[in-house]
Amino acid sequence: MICLFGGTFDPVHEGHLAAARTAGRWLGARAVRMLLAARPGHRSQPAVSIEHRWQMLRIACEDDPVLVPDDFEVHGVRPSYTVETLERLRHDHPGEAFFWIMGGDAFADLGSWHRCDEVLDFCHLVLLQRPGRRSSSDEALRALLAERATGEVPDSPAGRILTIDASMPDISATAVRRKLAHGDEVAHLLPAGVLTYIRQHGLYA
Repeated sequence: MICLFGGTFDPVHEGHLAAARTAGRWLGARAVRMLLAARPGHRSQPAVSIEHRWQMLRIACEDDPVLVPDDFEVHGVRPSYTVETLERLRHDHPGEAFFWIMGGDAFADLGSWHRCDEVLDFCHLVLLQRPGRRSSSDEALRALLAERATGEVPDSPAGRILTIDASMPDISATAVRRKLAHGDEVAHLLPAGVLTYIRQHGLYA
């Protein structure tokens, strides 16, 4: 079992960490790899450099026995796409079950992803959904969810969708950046070491 939680982590915050830990516990995973999306190809580029985001991710994970920072995409030069990363990882681990952890809101945007119809060829999707949150209004995604949904952790390498109802912290990196820029209090939103790093390097000011 290889569990992956991807993101630009700009900056990594307590919501990211809580989501990864929750999914890891639910899956019974020994580790969740926090995969830095170094150069996202489907959205605007992050506010700070790859190096700063990688250092913040390392700091956030350093005292957690389950969360493992993963720099798989850091050393490339091309834009990073989830499906291409999964394809390369699958080549290296052909028999493993892959689980890609994501929020229910992110799933609603799946149709805009590069080669979106191939993502489930390489992994299972694990959707973290806040209780009471409605599913996507996109008919194709709703049909995909109905077709591929499962309530059990599958043994197969890929192809299914698991949904976890989880009361997650409602934190967005956009809001954190805005608060940092305005000098607002963010200690409750960020790991202490990450906040120290941000202040030391004058990030998001």
